[in-house]
Amino acid sequence: MQLVTEVVLKPTRDRAIRRRHPWILSGAVDRIEGAEEPGCWVRVRSAEGEVLGYGHLSPGSALRVRMLTTGKEAPDDDLIAERIRLAVGRRAAQPLLGDTDAVRLVNAEGDGLPGLVVDRYADVVVAKITAVGMHRRREWLAAVLREATGAGVGFERADASAARREGMSTEQGPLWGMVPDGPVPICERGRRYRVDVIAGQKTGFYLDQRDARDLAASLADGRRVLDLFSYSGGFSVAAALGGASAVTLVESSAPALALAEENLAANAPGLPARFVNRDAHDFLREDRESYDLIVVDPPPLARRRRDVPRASRAYKDALFYALARSAPGAYLLAFACSHSIDADLFRKIAFGAALDSGRAVQVLRVLGPPVDHPVSIDHPEGNYLTGLLMQA
Repeated sequence: MQLVTEVVLKPTRDRAIRRRHPWILSGAVDRIEGAEEPGCWVRVRSAEGEVLGYGHLSPGSALRVRMLTTGKEAPDDDLIAERIRLAVGRRAAQPLLGDTDAVRLVNAEGDGLPGLVVDRYADVVVAKITAVGMHRRREWLAAVLREATGAGVGFERADASAARREGMSTEQGPLWGMVPDGPVPICERGRRYRVDVIAGQKTGFYLDQRDARDLAASLADGRRVLDLFSYSGGFSVAAALGGASAVTLVESSAPALALAEENLAANAPGLPARFVNRDAHDFLREDRESYDLIVVDPPPLARRRRDVPRASRAYKDALFYALARSAPGAYLLAFACSHSIDADLFRKIAFGAALDSGRAVQVLRVLGPPVDHPVSIDHPEGNYLTGLLMQA
């Protein structure tokens, strides 16, 4: 790699990178020497001139450099290709990741590939690119992914907020192969789902809740289930196959709820089911039914640090009313999916909801993402999903 650009940090602003954190914020940068070409490789130096490592430059972003290596040896794009192959190979060899054809293959910083998320649904690979360094290499990445996965179809999902943040164009469309003309069928531990990879949430499905769906299935036998923020029915299908006596799904998106109805019918035809196209918070305030297993899995409510107070109130509100709908001995599966709401804060939110509700609540298990969503120990912000299994 022929480097023409160097990023020089301000005095004392090299502590995070010396601890191998992969992010350099704009406020830590003293100056940039050379062409500020979006996505180019840069060498990062301390104020004293020591070479600290190499990364991709995002000149228009508050997150100015995403580090890929530390140390003095200069890498090139072959490093990215090797890490993709390693990530794919690890999933294939992972003994804790069995009986499913839908997995996360690349988990951004968790796999040493900041700005790149790749999920596989059967023979379809879906990529989401959130940093200009990876966006610059879009076509090359497609070729690497095609070779590494052997998948028949590759598709890129747009991320408009990342595009604005990074100052790059919004891309959505085929990377290779023929784009599916409808939802993609997958199988997950005996559960069958249809996944909308074109317009669904995230890359089409919440793969990070696979283990939690297993848990819901193990708890559901004979229970009345309330699936809040149900999306395409992931938890409801799991509960149905686990022996639930009835399920109620609440989802504000009509297309997602229609897909949930299809998924439930394919797995548990004849199961008593209620499909409610409504905001879950409004539903909880007015519903008067009682349930034995309740899932509270809202979309991200705190995308930025300044959102935390408002999000905390919303989480507490949902948990308070969920407890009001809980039968004696009911199980409650509750989640937050933002690194700004960590496990400690989420537990405090649950405590506040339990206290206000007057219910005695036990925490049975702390929950997190499955093994195909690894978190680098150097990058705690990657640990965005936290959950609690509680009993009231």
